[in-house]
Amino acid sequence: MYLEHFHLTHSPFREEPDPEIFFPGAKREEICQSLLLDILAGKPLIKLIGREGSGKTLMCRVIIDRLPAQYEVVYIDNPVGSFDDLLRIACIDLGMNLSGKHDTTNFLQEMRHLLELQRAENKKTVLIIDGAEKLFLATLERLVRHVNDNLDDLSLTIVLSGRPGLDANLEQLAVFCANVDTQTGYYLELLTENETRQYLRYRLNAAGLSREQHGDVFTDGAVAKIFDSAQGNPRMINILAEESLQLSCSEKSFMVLLDHVDPEAESSAQPVNKIIEIYELLRDNRLFTGALAGIVILVLLIGFMLSGNNGKVSQPQATTEKTIKVLPLQPIEPQPSAAARNAEPASQAQNGGPAVPVEQQQSTAVQFGEAEVAKNTPTRSEERRDGDKLYRERLGASAAWLAGALRGGYTIQLMMLVSDQAQASITNALVQDDYYPLRDQLYILRKKTNPPTLFVFYGIFDSMDAAREARNNMPVALRKHHPYPLSMSDALKKTEN
Repeated sequence: MYLEHFHLTHSPFREEPDPEIFFPGAKREEICQSLLLDILAGKPLIKLIGREGSGKTLMCRVIIDRLPAQYEVVYIDNPVGSFDDLLRIACIDLGMNLSGKHDTTNFLQEMRHLLELQRAENKKTVLIIDGAEKLFLATLERLVRHVNDNLDDLSLTIVLSGRPGLDANLEQLAVFCANVDTQTGYYLELLTENETRQYLRYRLNAAGLSREQHGDVFTDGAVAKIFDSAQGNPRMINILAEESLQLSCSEKSFMVLLDHVDPEAESSAQPVNKIIEIYELLRDNRLFTGALAGIVILVLLIGFMLSGNNGKVSQPQATTEKTIKVLPLQPIEPQPSAAARNAEPASQAQNGGPAVPVEQQQSTAVQFGEAEVAKNTPTRSEERRDGDKLYRERLGASAAWLAGALRGGYTIQLMMLVSDQAQASITNALVQDDYYPLRDQLYILRKKTNPPTLFVFYGIFDSMDAAREARNNMPVALRKHHPYPLSMSDALKKTEN
């Protein structure tokens, strides 16, 4: 066991967030102190943005541990559901009476009542939502707008922690929530190579390593290889460092050498997995013959091999990531009655992607789905068009479109539908006069979720500026979905399972 070999008290690179092992470097401690000061100052909304594995959850737990005793913290780490679902969880944590039914409960009023009780006891409340990029867009809007309007006098601070998509969604909502500051926030940047070295030392020391006895366990070559493989992502650093220690121990070495760092288990499977995923996206298309499948897979495999990054699709730059406005489109389920129209759907997001339920109130998002398609009476020309055939053609055309993701390039996300009727919605839309003339520019990708997720992208562009210009000049029928430009590699990542 490598713990005994290196005289460690516990695994130094375990993935479970532990507030007792909080790396202060890479501006983590500075950000933590600034967040705490903002909460103590009573700032109503604070956001913490970082990529997956950058340490957002750990930061949230450190904040909870460091807040003074007079702060009551409500921590929600899987915020999928409606606005009322979110408030119900918060109300329960704040001591709402659980007896009886809550079908007719006004949770906004209940929240205000509970916050008034907290204030009467000289307590302040902090609502921390971790994974806030999963929030349904309508829920996020109501949270920012309504909660701020109704609860801003009751010592409530909301901390939204999430991936860059959260930042983009807040930017999209800023115009509708002008009285709330959604622009300022904190960003957990990836570690540099020197910070990676410091991180490895810190974690080993926290696990009881005696540097006087062992010195630096990770050699400079090993650190450089871990950094190159993990690209500064703390979670990936943990995985690679853990495997490296085990391999070093198996060779009875007290140092992690270059050959002990083996990123192949993490990286080599990625291009193969992506090829399999791409194939599965297309294989149900009846026009996608076996010969074409072989050619496409071969082209994609060669592209991954020549990408110069161990077969990985190149990561988008941070500056690009912050300029993308992520506004996922969502389906409206058929609603046969007025009562049903007032009901909120219970569909949930899958794998971190926000699938927005339709809350029947004013929302900034222009919705697209079955109900909207159904209310449009087809013209005679639309009735003569074969929607199923068009759907299969556009699904098949995505093979060539996907090759653009390997060469670089940009596109526009037109819509994302999460529904059992998603395919039928797109099929119906393709035959409409608004969409039919543009069919050759539409590309459809599927993601394996339950209910199914379908993405519709528009066009291939050489630059982000070109994609933005195309977005701005789109027909009104397309612009109403709030399309946004993004790199094709980012578009491909959205479809990963």
